[in-house]
Amino acid sequence: MAGRPDILCVSEGAMGAETWRRWAWGLLLAAILLYSLVHFAYSGIYAALRVEGADFRSIFPGKLMFGAVERWPRLAKEWIIITSYIPSTVIWNYGPVPHFLTLPFVFVSTKAQALTIILGINLVFTFISACLWTRMVGGDRLRPLLIGGIACVWLNYFPLLEALAGREIEVLELFLITVAMWALRRQRQTLAGVGIGVAAMTKFLPAIFIPYLLIKRFHRAFWVAVITTLLLGGLGQWLLGFEHSVTLSLLREETGGQIHQVSAPHQALASVLYKMFTHFDPQQRHPVILYHEILRPLGMILQAALLLVCGGFLWRWRQSRLLELETALLAIVMVLAAPHANTYYLVFVLPALSVGVASWVQQPQAFTPVLKAAFIGAIVLSGLLVPMQVLGWMTGLSGDTVAQVIQLYSLPAVGMMLAAITMVGLHQSVRQVHGCAS
Repeated sequence: MAGRPDILCVSEGAMGAETWRRWAWGLLLAAILLYSLVHFAYSGIYAALRVEGADFRSIFPGKLMFGAVERWPRLAKEWIIITSYIPSTVIWNYGPVPHFLTLPFVFVSTKAQALTIILGINLVFTFISACLWTRMVGGDRLRPLLIGGIACVWLNYFPLLEALAGREIEVLELFLITVAMWALRRQRQTLAGVGIGVAAMTKFLPAIFIPYLLIKRFHRAFWVAVITTLLLGGLGQWLLGFEHSVTLSLLREETGGQIHQVSAPHQALASVLYKMFTHFDPQQRHPVILYHEILRPLGMILQAALLLVCGGFLWRWRQSRLLELETALLAIVMVLAAPHANTYYLVFVLPALSVGVASWVQQPQAFTPVLKAAFIGAIVLSGLLVPMQVLGWMTGLSGDTVAQVIQLYSLPAVGMMLAAITMVGLHQSVRQVHGCAS
């Protein structure tokens, strides 16, 4: 009994220290979160409103838009020139879905209004995607540290800010894939199949998820995705004509060797190889690839090898139900194996980073020191969380120059590869922690 007061005193002191520690970490996280919100509000909304979206210009004005305005000339009169419409020469980009979804913009009289609406829609898609991934990886008990950590990554992620400013269609694709995976977790396979099918006909790359559905034996989702893809493809052929598709034409020329150019922002695996043998000139946006006769087939071999290795991995663990990990891995492979991938394609790395944050918070035992280093590298190199203006101030260069140097040396691609390594390592660690042999 005599020693009891001392024990109580020590216990209270320890509890006090622990309380202060929690308060300190809480205040630090709150400060980082506040900064992240301000950064996103400026770069993702305020600055984005003053940028003409690149993807928006690629889709608009499309063949369907020209046809509608030709019939109702009063629509969109300030930004579509009807006299330039020649039916036999009108071309279009990406898949048919964006042209269907953007057709109602013929009722918008100015391009500025259309750009603002598209930005608002993309912000909604981003918010829903972030919430769904937080929910999927966080489970029923969402810890404040997990929510705050994921929010900080998403709010500061340079590829996402770039995608929002450019009104890039990847934001929609990420949303569709996210909804599909969320639906699979709830055994709503029809919804999942529709989501994947629509995503596949948005910009083709998400078609990689269709065989994944078959590997995981989501048969209804697989067939719904196939039927949705075929229906949208048929509708696209009828209304647009794939013979006029610039995307498919460029793909044929690239694989056939007629195009020998690359760009600094390109971060796909083959592009990383090409940039190692390219003389870059700041005045030349698409420099010529050296030794393209050798490098092009080698790049295609690397792409095929990556797809085969990923397919073999997923087939080996086809009985597992680590859907979030596997979806995150497949999304990264989708970008790395693409013919080319601009920096904003790296929005597809966000699911992996969300999985990583959740695993670190909830199952730290699954993170080996090597995986921790790989994950931190993935966030820093793929996300470029420090604003380009700050890096420019530190280096004495302009923000655009800093971004170009980072892209030229393929640091975002290295971050993607580290994120993929993290997902594979976590897949193994989680199976061991839970004693899953299959």
